[in-house]
Amino acid sequence: MEIQMAHHFNELSGISGSIPLGSFNAMFNFTGSWHVDAAATKSLAMVGYYIPLFTVELANSNLVLRDEIKRAVPFTWDPTSLAR
Repeated sequence: MEIQMAHHFNELSGISGSIPLGSFNAMFNFTGSWHVDAAATKSLAMVGYYIPLFTVELANSNLVLRDEIKRAVPFTWDPTSLAR
């Protein structure tokens, strides 16, 4: 997936090939190691494009969240406090 996205990014930049540019790695905070980055990446999005690596479909549409789950989910997204 990363290679496909890098190839697309290179095409938009007017460069042939699929080796990621440094700006591509910086944009997605990649390490530069394709194997490490590909294993840690579920999907990539750029300029309105969304490329999923997998699809999840729920078999039962009558699902209800339990109260303890609702209480456990934070109301705001604060990565620093969630990492504690």
